[in-house]
Amino acid sequence: MVSFATAQSKHVERFRKDHKPTTSLFFYKSTLKMYARMQQSLQGQFDAEEFSEMPQLAEMIDGIEKIKFFLYEDWTSQQDRQLFEKLTEDVRSEGYEELMSGRVEGNQMSVFMKEGRSRPQGFVVIVRMETGYSIIDIEGYPNVNKIMKLSNLINNSSNSLNLSEAIK
Repeated sequence: MVSFATAQSKHVERFRKDHKPTTSLFFYKSTLKMYARMQQSLQGQFDAEEFSEMPQLAEMIDGIEKIKFFLYEDWTSQQDRQLFEKLTEDVRSEGYEELMSGRVEGNQMSVFMKEGRSRPQGFVVIVRMETGYSIIDIEGYPNVNKIMKLSNLINNSSNSLNLSEAIK
């Protein structure tokens, strides 16, 4: 009998249930592959220079089974900051280790990884932005460098596009 454990964070899920995000997006492997194919076909229709800065989504999603994205806009109070500090502690208590932390385009980003059988099972990315927070909970074993690019792409999209307007 083979058993597969869910590598997405239980504390992130509990946090989402206790604190309603402004925007919630769920991406599954099939959805991500379809989006990558759409991106590739769009590249053929437009000038290549327009897409030169856009990372190749197909490369970024390789190894990802599921992504949960939660945006918390206008979460800027001291109490909000304390809630996210507690979430960070809770994620660590689940066995996630902090891989890296730093500033990316003015946002404070922390990337956590959980391992199983000597390979990554899941990642949690917590981003503190000027206007709030975002959480990206990833199940799978993608390339760590690609996680940073994917996190950046999602967060930049949420800042430049109003995601809640885009998905209505």
